[in-house]
Amino acid sequence: MTDTLDRDDVVRTLEREHGEARVQAEARRQAREADNTANSEPPAARRTQRDFRQAEHYQHAYLAIGPPQGALLYMLARAAGARHIVEFGSSFGISTLYLAAAAEDNDGRVIGSEYYANKRDHALGNLADAGLSQRAEIRLGDARETLGDITGPVDLVFLDGHKPLYLPVLEGLVDQLTPGAWVVADNLDHFDETPGDFRHEILRDARFTTRLMPIGRGMFSVSRYCD
Repeated sequence: MTDTLDRDDVVRTLEREHGEARVQAEARRQAREADNTANSEPPAARRTQRDFRQAEHYQHAYLAIGPPQGALLYMLARAAGARHIVEFGSSFGISTLYLAAAAEDNDGRVIGSEYYANKRDHALGNLADAGLSQRAEIRLGDARETLGDITGPVDLVFLDGHKPLYLPVLEGLVDQLTPGAWVVADNLDHFDETPGDFRHEILRDARFTTRLMPIGRGMFSVSRYCD
C-alpha cells in the first residue's frame, strides 16, 4: 500500500510549493544583502518588531517548513494515528499538505487557521491540486477566535503562526486534547527561553513531556500530553 505522501499529485504539489518557497527565500536574501551594502547603519539598528496583522512581509512570505520537517510531521501524525488535527498558521499550505496526507491515511481531518485571505486561498488551491480538499478546512481570521469553538477530541496540534500567540492558542485547545495527544511547534530557535515565552513554558509544563528537535534549519518542539 502506498502512503498518501508518495502519491503523484501530492508529490507534484509539494515539489512545486517547496520550489516557490526556495525561490522567494533566495530573492529576499539577495534583497537583504543589497540593502546592507547600500545602508551604512548596522542591520540590528534598523530591525523593528513587525505586527503580523499589518506587515507585508507576513502576508506574502511563505515562512514554510522544509521537506525534512514536513516528513517528520507526517510520520508523527501517522504513528500517532491522529484523526483530529489542528493547525495554527497554515500560510500557503505546505504544512497543511503534510498533515492532510496523514489525515487521508488515518481517515481523519485537519482544521487549520490562517489570518490572510490570499494565503488561505492559495492553501486551498494546493489542497485541491493534491486531491486532499476533503481532508482539510482552513478557517480565516485570528486563530484565537477561529479555533475557539473546537470541542475535541484533538489528537495532534501543529503551531506555526505568530510566535507570541503559541501559548494562548494552545491554552485554548488544551482541554480538548486526548490523552497522549501530540503538540508540535516550529521555530523554537526563535525563542530566548525567558519566563513567559513558549519555549520556557512548554519545557516546564507538567502536563507535557517535551523534547526539542533541531531539524533542517530550524527546531521543533515535540510534546506529548500526559493528562
